[in-house]
Amino acid sequence: MRYGIVVLIIIFFAIVGTIVLIGSTNKNTSSAKTARVTKLVDYENKDGSTITWTQQGRLLGEDQRKAIRVTVTRNKRTVEILSGYEERVERSEDFTNSPAAFSTFVRALDNANFGRERTVKQPDERGICPTGNRFVYRLTDNGSEVMRTWSDTCASADGPFGGAAVGAQLMQQLFKAQITDYQKFTSGVIL
Repeated sequence: MRYGIVVLIIIFFAIVGTIVLIGSTNKNTSSAKTARVTKLVDYENKDGSTITWTQQGRLLGEDQRKAIRVTVTRNKRTVEILSGYEERVERSEDFTNSPAAFSTFVRALDNANFGRERTVKQPDERGICPTGNRFVYRLTDNGSEVMRTWSDTCASADGPFGGAAVGAQLMQQLFKAQITDYQKFTSGVIL
């Protein structure tokens, strides 16, 4: 009889322990997948808001490395050709913008989950996807970085950019469309 009670107590604690362990594992798994979301529409009416998309080329020698950056604000749209790993501006061109155009652009980005960030093992893009391109997405407010994520052309799971499955391609299209004669300005740039 005593042994039967001891066995029942052991089974009871084993069941309770298993339930507690499964519950804590589910909590840890769900928190790792929880994305941080920055709502861009919260910044659409702020004069100091800047949204930037940068396409970094493959990993080459310092003198061969190129990148292209598009920056959009309420009053201006800028495209820049960048050189080297410190991304020095080689040449740039500015275009005017309007608050209404900026607001529409921001809402399109928000709808495409530009501000969604997911947790990844490697938050730093340096050295990732060495034979492909990396895309860096930034939101700043009066010079302070609010959000910075990235993705690449090698694997969709690499970076913390949490936009839709076609999000990186959509972002690329949306930013390029902000620049008049984008293809002409960037022709000859080898990424």
